[in-house]
Formats: sequence, structure tokens, C-alpha cells
Amino acid sequence: MPKSFNFNAVPFDGLTGEQQRWVRDSVDIGYYPAGQTILSGGDEPTHLFVIIKGHVQQTEHGEVLCVYSKDECFDGRGLISGCVTGVFTAAEELIVYLVPKSTIKRLIAANANFGALLFSDISQKLRALTERRSQRELHSLMLSRIDQAFVRPAHIVPENTDVFSVAQLFETEQLSSVLVQRGDRYGIFTSTDVRKAILSDQDPHTLPVGQLATWDLIEVSQDDAVFDALILMIRHGVHRVVVKRQGDIVGVMEQLDLLSFISNHSHLIWHQVQQARTQEELKGACTSIQRLIQLLSESEVKVSMIARLVQELNTKIFARLWQFVAPPDLMDNSCVIVMGSEGRGEQILKTDQDNGLILRNGYHFPDLTGVTSAFNDALCDFGYPPCLGGIMMRNPLWCQNLDDFKETIRQWVFHPSAETHMRLAIFSDAVAVCGDPELLKELKNFFFRPLQDMPSFFAHFARAADSFSEQSSWWSRLLLGDGEGNELDIKKLGIFPIVHGVRSLALESGLAPTGTVERIDALVRLEKIPEDLAIDLKESLHYLMDIRLKQGLQQLSLGQRPGNMVRMGSLSTLERDLMRDSLQVVKRFRGVLHYHFKLDAL
Repeated sequence: MPKSFNFNAVPFDGLTGEQQRWVRDSVDIGYYPAGQTILSGGDEPTHLFVIIKGHVQQTEHGEVLCVYSKDECFDGRGLISGCVTGVFTAAEELIVYLVPKSTIKRLIAANANFGALLFSDISQKLRALTERRSQRELHSLMLSRIDQAFVRPAHIVPENTDVFSVAQLFETEQLSSVLVQRGDRYGIFTSTDVRKAILSDQDPHTLPVGQLATWDLIEVSQDDAVFDALILMIRHGVHRVVVKRQGDIVGVMEQLDLLSFISNHSHLIWHQVQQARTQEELKGACTSIQRLIQLLSESEVKVSMIARLVQELNTKIFARLWQFVAPPDLMDNSCVIVMGSEGRGEQILKTDQDNGLILRNGYHFPDLTGVTSAFNDALCDFGYPPCLGGIMMRNPLWCQNLDDFKETIRQWVFHPSAETHMRLAIFSDAVAVCGDPELLKELKNFFFRPLQDMPSFFAHFARAADSFSEQSSWWSRLLLGDGEGNELDIKKLGIFPIVHGVRSLALESGLAPTGTVERIDALVRLEKIPEDLAIDLKESLHYLMDIRLKQGLQQLSLGQRPGNMVRMGSLSTLERDLMRDSLQVVKRFRGVLHYHFKLDAL
């Protein structure tokens, strides 16, 4: 029995000592010359093959589906189902471990993660991987529920209680807030409101707290993640949220209570943004975001959660910067928008700017170019590179009054080209950052309306998702490992087809969400996408985003600009396996798009 079996390779790396002994006691070694067929359709496999040396191609109907290399195993699914799908051929001289079917079935029965990683689909593999990682994490912000953190008991006073009495309660009970009851409704009165009461020149002995309380409470459930409470605090600019259990108030979570629980400094970044008095101080907050992303990524926090947090912080930064460069009347008569990946909430690292400005009809500002240039130049100074395509508000194309913007979009819709489709795709992801959001809402409604009578538009629009399908030799690059120049453009091959395909289906259905995951969920509800494909699309997108993020962070550490090329040699065996599964999901989704939009007829 070979003693060199690699138990560090997936899926064997999760086995216990006893389970490893089962493998050692039963494994054998097999040899196959180059070109020999190992398994073919209809065969009933008796062993799991684990590659020691060489490569194996899996083909179906003459098309290469997968390529397996050192430390990878095949055909787990055929072993369990009792029937092989496709043909497995030795691409070169092949040496393998042969693990008997009886041993594999015994391992699956004893170790659920082993089975999930061996033959399940990508969503199950990623969930198993996440579960295994979570066992090594202590108190991750993103994986903890609110009831696991410190929640202060709720102190409730009637609305006619005087301010002086509440101030005494603050002192004796060491409180910073109380809940105020008005019938069945509740508000909140804080230490900040005490200062307001003093400055109001009213007698605090007779002034009821109900007059100064805030009645629009921000609420969370105790079963929600601590991360959700943090997002709400940042989004609404508040320092505390009310915690409920099945509709009943159980307490208050304060921002300071998160300090002892959260292992990162996102709350401090938010404070930096809010308290910044100069652009230089605001720039410091941007630098802090970079460190936060690095910390969260190293802690194996889900990439979707990192993206949401970064989107909220970036929104605060853009809004604060606009306050610095734009006078109040311009702010009141315009809407700053971000588009593309920033609008979808899927841009984590600072790759490029995609922003614009919608002006109210009839409003004119004499030095508009100076203000928009100042905004874009400041973002460049903050580390947000300029958009190579010029999609920035200093470009007159992306800075117009509402009616002129409508005419521009009308031209793009009725005079289509690859360039106008690209512009419409970017605009369809737009969200308002600050100013009057009704301007963007009206512009988007104008964009959606004519499309409902133009079914042919969507087929041509969706065709871009197939733009890079000619790079179908991705499997060979996974095969080559760390060969010179062996890289994959992860955006072109994986991320873009998912994002744009989903965007096309969402536009056709007139859906308002801009995030890809939110669009997928909405499409499932409309039965436009099967639920199983939707799960795989979301898992694949997040996996590809995670790989892109980790590679981008490494490039930044070397002083390089983050890019989309992923070097295959930098991926582990499991990462290559998941990459292969993700790209197979993309291929399946392209097939759905071809059928739905009849792309083969174009």
C-alpha cells in the first residue's frame, strides 16, 4: 500500500485519522498509457481514480467537458450512480490511485463533507467548503447573529415623562438612550436629545421627552446577522438599532456595543467619512477601506458580504465628496449616479469610475464643468482610477439635464450598435448616490417603457453575453497549470456572461433591482430561470468574484493595478476544480440564453 497518498488534496483533506486508514488499507495503483480510454459511457466504475501523474480528458459528443490533473479525482458521480457519463481518456501517460467503491461509500456515509466535495454540484461544494472554513473562524462579524452579541435591555418610558427625569435615569442606570411609548408606537430618546432640550430654552422639568423623540425606529430581528445591523447603521446614519423577537422589543444594540464584538474597523471608517472636514481627511477613509477589504478577505468573509459593505461605504464617500465640491443649489437640482459594477454593488476593489450627473430641467449652473471635473479628479486622487471609456460626469455625455438625457437614451435604443448597447447596459445598473433620486427614477422609467414593445432589442442586447465564447479552450489552460502565459480572463469568461445575461433577462421583464443576485431571485419568482440554475449562478458568480478579489489584493500588494487575468498556477487543486465547475455553469447559462433569445438565428 503506497504511503505517499496525498491526504492534503480535496476531498480527502477533511478525513479523520481512522478514515485515512480505511483508504490506506484498500487503495491500489493503476497505469494507463497515453491515449487509452479509461472509462466510457455506460461503464459501471468500480474505483475512484486519484491522479498521481498525468492528465485525463472527459469528453461528451466529441467536446471536452473537463480536464483532470495531479491530485484530482474522477469519476465520483459515475461511481455513486453506477453509470459513467462521457468518455475519460488518458491525455498522456497516466498513473493513478484506485480507491475501491466500497471504501468510497463508507467514507461518504461517515463524512458528509467528503461526499459533498466529491460529487455534488458547485453550490454544495462551496457550502461544504464554507462550513469547513467556519470551523476555523472564531467570531466573524458576518457569521454571527445579533443574539450572540451584546444587546442592551430596553428601558421604556411614557411619552409625557419629563426630560429632567430621563436625564437622571441616564445617570443612575448608565444609559445613553431610552425607548419612548406613545400608545402602541415606540420612539427613541438619546443623550444627544438631552443637549437639544437644554438648547431649546424650555424647562427640562416640564418638557416631555415625546416632543424630542425620534419616532422612525430602525429595527432588526435578533436572528439577523450582526453584519445586517452594521449595514443599517451605516445606511441610515444612526448609532443604535432596536432589536425584536417575533415582533416584540427585546433591547437596543448600540454602535459602541459592536466595538467589542466586531474584529474590523468599518464603523471607524464610517465615522471618518461623516466627520471629514476636508477632502484630505476623506481620502484617509478611502485608504482605510483598502485595509478593511484585505482583513475581511483574509478572514474568509463571504465576498457577497464584503461587496455590500464596500458599496455602502463608497456611497457615503461619494455623497460626502459631492458636498465638498458642489454648492447647495446644485445639490438640490441634480442627482449623482454610479453605474456598472459600482451600481450593482459588485465592485470591491477600486477598478474604475462609472458615474454621471442628471440635472433638473431648466436648471443651469455656470461652472458645471469645473465642479464635475473636481469630483472626478478627487476620486482619482482617492485611488478610484478614471474610466478608460470616459463614463464619468465630467464627460458631457454623462452630465445632462433630464430631457436631454432622455433624448440620448432614445437615440441609443432606436439606433442600436455594440457601443450603444454597452452604454445602455452600464446605465441600466445605475443607482442614485445623492441629490434628488426622482430624477433617476423618471429617466429609468423612460428607458424601460419603449423596450416592452421591442422584443428584437433584447436578443441583440443579450448577444454580448456570448462575446467571449470563442475562448472555449479555458479547459486546456486549467490543464497546463503554471505554464508561461497560462492565464484566464475571469471577467470575460465567467463574470460578464453571468452579469450581462441576467441583466438582459431582467430588462426584458422590466425588473427594477440592479444587483445581479437580486435580479436572479426576481427572475426565479417570475419563473424565467430554474431554481437549480439560479443557485449555481449565484454561487459561481460569488466564487469568481472571490478569486478575482484575492488576485487583485495580491497585485495591489506588489504595486500593480488589479486586473482580470488569473494565473492558473496560483490556484489550488480545489480552486481549479471550482473554477472548472463555475465555467461549466456559465456554459449552461449561455445555452439557456441562446434558447430564450434565439441567438443562433441572429
